[in-house]
Amino acid sequence: MAIKGKGKTKSKQVPRAPRHEPVAVKKPVAQRGWVRGLVLFMCGVLVLSVTWWAYEGIDKQRNASKAAAAQGQQREAVSVWKVNLEGTLSSVGQVQGGATPQIGIDIGTAITNLGKGSVAGVTAKQLSAEADNLEKAASTLEKFKLTDTIANHGFDETQTDLITTIQPEITAGLRSLAVAARLTAMAIDNPAKADDLLAEAKTANGSGQELIARGWSSYTNIATFAGMPPPLPQPIGGSSGGGLPQGLGG
Repeated sequence: MAIKGKGKTKSKQVPRAPRHEPVAVKKPVAQRGWVRGLVLFMCGVLVLSVTWWAYEGIDKQRNASKAAAAQGQQREAVSVWKVNLEGTLSSVGQVQGGATPQIGIDIGTAITNLGKGSVAGVTAKQLSAEADNLEKAASTLEKFKLTDTIANHGFDETQTDLITTIQPEITAGLRSLAVAARLTAMAIDNPAKADDLLAEAKTANGSGQELIARGWSSYTNIATFAGMPPPLPQPIGGSSGGGLPQGLGG
């Protein structure tokens, strides 16, 4: 009998490993969209901040330059005004820094003395001469072209309005003191009418002193604003530092 040959045996298949799903590779943090967006936003904020800071600095510098230029113009105008005003007032009284000028003090003293029945302390002739000087000083201030002096010199409208009231105010005060001086002189020469004359003289004197004090206060404020504050009155007898008199120090 024929022996059947063995056929080829089929190889046994090894089971395959399970398929893995593809794993997505994460982008580096620096390449992620939200990170880039945040970085761009922060850069924008930084650029904006630097730009604003630079603008503020330039704007402040520009304003400071304008203020310095305006104050320089103001000082120029006030220095011219100062020569006229203080020089004129010095011709009829004492000007001591920012303190109210001492003008016509003897007029008030004479009015007070005569009202008490005492000696006036000054003659009628002296009072009449003083009245002439006061009126002359008032005319000098009146002729000064203050408006032209301060025009286009850095003063705003409010400051200009204030300045232009000062000169007329002080001028009116000087004229009022002149009236008081003449009335007091008349009271000395006419004792019978002294009471009425002295009453009017007292009113004119008080009004004159008030006008001068108010005008001078406004003037010193403007001068200080322009960078030219009046000097402080020096105490009698030397400096206020309590040191040795001049010439005695080491």
